[in-house]
Amino acid sequence: MPEITKAHNLFECPACGATVIEGSDECPECMTDLRSVDIPETAQGFSETEFSASLADIRLARPLVVRPSATVAEAVDLLRDLPDSAVVITEGTSVVGIFTERDVLHKIAGRPERLGDPISRWMTSDPVMLRESDTMAIALNKMGGGGFRHIPLVRDDQVAGVVTATDVMAWILARYFD
Repeated sequence: MPEITKAHNLFECPACGATVIEGSDECPECMTDLRSVDIPETAQGFSETEFSASLADIRLARPLVVRPSATVAEAVDLLRDLPDSAVVITEGTSVVGIFTERDVLHKIAGRPERLGDPISRWMTSDPVMLRESDTMAIALNKMGGGGFRHIPLVRDDQVAGVVTATDVMAWILARYFD
């Protein structure tokens, strides 16, 4: 930004060096457009906090993974063993869906005939995902904004874990409460 002489509200034209009154739309000497010259630049930067910690620093349990052809009953059995988790559905190495206890309650409970269906029919397709390089702030934003309690975490385009609301709460409690 050109240097402004505060005492006289004058500055130099960045193109020709002529003295110009602050707020002028163009230089009277060379006709250079000056409308953006005196617009202040933002000084707000990203401040480092504990919330800028990488998700790679969080200890996660191994993900529960099934193929789209697995039955709902198989996924429910996995969830029964680890109730605070979610089942991630993968095709090859790609994450194609997620199945959580909410899905069980809203889509399966009271409908035993659905237990033999493929999980792909009742999963949440194309779930929001986190990357290992994402920060805790990003995880909180995605979870809070989307109302999610489970988000798959990928590393090198493969599922590496599931970030849960319990994981996030434990992380916060460990840092801010004794």
